[in-house]
This record gives sequence, structure tokens and C-alpha cells, in this order.
Amino acid sequence: MLAKLFSVNQQSLDYKKEIIGGLINFMAIAYIIAVNPLILHANGAGFPLNAAITSTVIIIIIMTMLAGFVIKLPFVLAPGMGINAIVAYTLVLHDKLPIQTVLGVILFSSILLFIFSVTKIRQVIILSIPYTLQVSLSAGIGLFLFLKKKKNINLIVANPNTIIGINHLSLDIIISLLGFLVAIVLFIKQKSYALLLPIVLISIFNAIIHPDVLPKVFFQAPDFSLFFQVDYLAALKLSLLPTILLLFLVNFFDATSTSLGLLSQLKFNSAQEKEFYLRRALITDGGAGILSSVVGTSPSVIFVESSAAIQNGATTGLASVVTALLCIPFVFMAPLISAIPSIATAPILMLVGLLMFSHIRKVEFEKFEEMVASFLTIIMMPLCFSITAGAVFGVVSYTLLKILLGKKNELSISLVIIAILCCGWFFIE
Repeated sequence: MLAKLFSVNQQSLDYKKEIIGGLINFMAIAYIIAVNPLILHANGAGFPLNAAITSTVIIIIIMTMLAGFVIKLPFVLAPGMGINAIVAYTLVLHDKLPIQTVLGVILFSSILLFIFSVTKIRQVIILSIPYTLQVSLSAGIGLFLFLKKKKNINLIVANPNTIIGINHLSLDIIISLLGFLVAIVLFIKQKSYALLLPIVLISIFNAIIHPDVLPKVFFQAPDFSLFFQVDYLAALKLSLLPTILLLFLVNFFDATSTSLGLLSQLKFNSAQEKEFYLRRALITDGGAGILSSVVGTSPSVIFVESSAAIQNGATTGLASVVTALLCIPFVFMAPLISAIPSIATAPILMLVGLLMFSHIRKVEFEKFEEMVASFLTIIMMPLCFSITAGAVFGVVSYTLLKILLGKKNELSISLVIIAILCCGWFFIE
């Protein structure tokens, strides 16, 4: 029965490999259960922590389970890194939007993604946005995350002479940096638990030296206070259009590139068959964002960490179902998760930031105008403390330079339209 339900192309179902693959995927993405709520919480200025934990775990369970039954491939869906930074640091901290409005922005950007995924419009968008801007956006978010987390552990401090400076080393900073080093080593060695183990080790050590941080109870009923809190009307303001487009584009390219990368690791009988599963993956990914807004968290995406299960022999959605089932106990463990200190999650976010920043190597630096657009995209994010700012500067500068250099043939109509819309941001800000 399970073989008929999950197998792809009538392949034989290796239950052992699928179960082990599901366990490996769980270890690879478990850090999200702790990291995503803490990002959205934004040091107390954002989403309520316990509610964010509940929403994060619920969306992982639902969407990963759906991936198993709908996509039928060993994919895990969870709130995406990078896009959660946009939600927390740009929409909540910088723009100071109410959480309900933020959820509305997530909803409309996800509806766009869903519509474009069920049609062939996505192909037009992929072709219209220069690859330089795509990879620069990812690199910029990576740099933003890296610097933000270093600031959060007080390694980077304000300096009136140099704008920023390096703080004196404290025990917390040393512990966090050691965790960062451990995460790098484990990642290089391709360990599936590379992002999870440093969190566990640092949290245990922190609890030993600071026993007062341990909660009085480890389990409690889930907090559903973020469910169905979407403010549709507030999110329809013209001033929020660039942000909606930004969330859409980030999610769009992330979903497409990740899905293509994961599918390339699996065997299919034909290109048409591969396209069939790609379409399923993208539609599921688009729907995940819509459901994420309803549940009360940042958009969920297909995680590249799903490759861990694939590399260990998993080929079907049964692995996804196993991963989803392993996440269920964490719905009731908010007190324990909330006790995880920022010095434990900061190393992981810095590593994620580095991985995202590594996309800069794909920029065509021999074309100076593209290098300029890439530089502005990346550098304006931390300087303005706004990911939207980086995207706007990148799109507008790229378009203007191509026009001024007489290279209008390298621009698509859709990119010009996006650039014009982005220009409105300068007057709104």
C-alpha cells in the first residue's frame, strides 16, 4: 500500500532508506524550530516567542507532510532563511509594521507566487530578472544576516570614529565564536547535524553556567494566538507594494533554484517527467506561503537541506512524512525551545549568512555596470538596515546603467516595469 502511495515511477520502495532519510532530514532542519522563532521575535520587538514557535512547528509539519503526499519526493518545507530576516528586520523593526499587516504582506506575496507557479508566467519572470541581481540579492541577505548576528552577540558595537568597531571579548562572545567554528568544520565535513549540534552544545553549556535560564516546565499547550491574524486591507497600501514584490521575488527564485537543484539529484525517465515534478514542487511551495500567513509565520520554502536525505538514498515522499512526524513533539516544547540563548543560534545564522553570501562568486565582475549593481544591492542592505533598500538600489541602478550605456536590448519590459515601481520607494521612504 505504501509503495503504491509514495513510490515514483513505480520504483521499488526501500523502507529502511526512506525512514533513515526522514531522520537525517529532521536532523538537518531541526535548527529551524529554534532559529526561526527567535528571528521573528527580534529581541522582543517582533512576534511573540511562544506563538512563533507553535506557528513554526505547525507549518513545518503540515507542509512537509503535504510534500510527501503531493510532491511525492523527499522534500522538507520550513520557514525560509533570508526571507524571515526580511520579515523581522525590515518589516517589523525598520518599517515598524503591526504583525497583522506583516502577515498580510506575506499573504499577498505568496498569492502572487502561487499564481505564477500554476501558470507559465514564472518562466517569463525568470528570464526577465538578470542573474546578477538574483545572486546579489541572496548574497546581500547573507551579509545582512552575518553582520546582524555578530551585532546581536555584541561582537560588533557602535564607534563614533569608525561607525562600527569590535567589542572586548566576553565569555558569551567566545562561546558563540567557538560554536561558529564548530558549525563550519561540521559543515565542511558534510555532517547532517552541522547546524543542529552547536545549538545543542551551547544551550547545554549555557544552562550549566546559568541554571536560572532553564524553564520551570518543559512542556505546555501550543500557543495559537498568531493563527488567522492576517490584516488584508492594511497590507494593500501602495507603500507596501515594493516589499510585497521583494518577498515575492526572493521566494520565487529561492523556490525555483532549490527545486531544480534537488530534482537534479534524482533520476527521472524524461525531461517532461522532471518538469512535472518541478511544477508540483513550485505549486506546493506557493501554497506554503499562503498557509504560513494564516498560521502566523514567515513564508515556508522547500529547504535545500532536503538533499541530505536524497544523498542517503531516499527517493520518495515517505521520507518527508517521517520528518514531519518527528517534528510533532516540538509543538508542546515551547518553554524548552524559548530557553535556547541567542549565543547558541547566532553561529548558525552567521554560517547561513556566509553560505548565502557565497553566491557573489556568480556575479559577472568583468561587466562593470553589473558589478556596480551587485555592489549596491549587497552593501545598501546593512547600511540602510533594510533588505528592501538593497533590492531597490540594485534593480534601479542596473536598469539605469544599461539604458545610459545604450544596452537597452539587455533589458526586458518586465524588468523596466519593476524598476519604475521600485523608484516609488524613494519617495515613500
